[in-house]
Amino acid sequence: MEQERVTTMKDAQKAVKYFAERNGWKDTPNVDKFDHLHEELIEMSQLLRYKSEEERIKIIQERKEAFKDGIGDLFFGTCRLANQLDIDIEEAFNMVKENIFKRFENKKEENNRL
Repeated sequence: MEQERVTTMKDAQKAVKYFAERNGWKDTPNVDKFDHLHEELIEMSQLLRYKSEEERIKIIQERKEAFKDGIGDLFFGTCRLANQLDIDIEEAFNMVKENIFKRFENKKEENNRL
């Protein structure tokens, strides 16, 4: 399972669950996973903090692998947290996506009326 290429969020969540089970990790909710995700976000944001837009663009290009690693860690950690909370990650994403799309469509319509 670990050598198979993941192509969906659901596959990623299953792969992370398999990995946790194989390593004897408990998939019960814990604060550490929230802290881990927060730490990953801080690491990436520190690379860009207090920089101009041009500097941020340059840093992103130069440090692409660091950002790719950070995004991968965040997604892996998010899959782990979803497993701990017994949340289907695709279902959660689609619910939020629909809400955000509706909210911004409504804002667009409001702006058009003004």
